[in-house]
Parts: sequence; structure tokens; C-alpha cells
Amino acid sequence: IGVQGGFSLSKTEMNTSFSDLKLNYLLGPLAGIMVGLNLGESNFSLMQEINYAFKGAKISGTDNSQGIAVPVNGRHTTRYIEFPLNILYYLNAGNGHFFIGGGPYAAIGIGGKNKLTYQLETAPEVEDVTVEFGTENNQIKGLDYGVQGQVGYKLGYGSYLRAFYSHGLANLSNVEGNSYLNRNFGLSFGYFFGSGK
Repeated sequence: IGVQGGFSLSKTEMNTSFSDLKLNYLLGPLAGIMVGLNLGESNFSLMQEINYAFKGAKISGTDNSQGIAVPVNGRHTTRYIEFPLNILYYLNAGNGHFFIGGGPYAAIGIGGKNKLTYQLETAPEVEDVTVEFGTENNQIKGLDYGVQGQVGYKLGYGSYLRAFYSHGLANLSNVEGNSYLNRNFGLSFGYFFGSGK
């Protein structure tokens, strides 16, 4: 059993009504707990994680909905409880092990925000709207799933550092023809209590 913390850079692929849409990476926190299980005497192990994960993207574009072109910039953020399940392969290296692996993940949306600034001629106007999960067109689906890969190094006393990439497979948009797909990568530092991989 262990704990971990780190950060991720996410760039959710999505459609909006803005023209000239640009999506950029957004930095967010990652924290969670892990349970590792050695698979016999082999170099393989199973690791189940339960993480608090922060996803989304920085957004910039132009809003033409009022008949005039208004530059817009801001960020779209979502928060998930995420459940990755990875099979890891370990190689002895020095006082520890290199490891590489991957597997599926599922995630449940628990919150989020759209915070956008409209650059009006008179004065900037800020829109701060809560992201809702559900089945309506103005909501996104609450259940995400996909695959994750990772590589890292674990010291003999239980600490490890890893890099990971998560690729969402679920289209979370409720609007026909639109897409909303989570993409993120990051780094995390963890510690396992007790011995084992």
C-alpha cells in the first residue's frame, strides 16, 4: 500500500462555438493511493490506484455569437476520481528497479469550471460557470475510460518516480457530431509502505 502526489499536463480535445479555437496544456495536481500485488515470483506486478485527477485545457478563440468578433481566453477544468489498473514489469537496476507498464482506467467526474474572459471593447467580462455532468447537451458525460502507460524507477526502500500518459477513449460530449476526449501526461512521486514491488 502506498501514497503518491504529482502533477499532470492535460489538453482535453473538445469542440466549442468559438472560431479560431486553440487548446493548450493546463497544469493540475494529482494525488492518490495505490495497492501493489506481486504476481508470484515473476518480475510482474499489479498496481491498482485511486487518484484525484485534474484535467481540462487552456482555451482561446473568438466568439461571434453576438454578431461581432470578441476575443476570448480562459480555461476549462474538470476533476475526477480515477481508477487506473496497471500491469508493471520490473528490471533490476542498482539499488532499485526500473519499471514499465500500462492498463485501463475508469474515472468519475466530480466537478469542474469554465472560467473565460471576453475581451469586450468597453471592459473585459469574466464568465465563471460550473461544469455539470449528465446527459443534457450543456453537460458532459460523467463516466470516462481509457488506457494509461507509465515508466519509472523504484528504490529498494519503497520510493518511486514515474512518468505517465493517459489516453481517454470515451467521447464525453452529449452533442451529436461533437467530441470531448481527455488527454494528459505527467509526473508523480510515490512511496510504498513495506517491502515488495
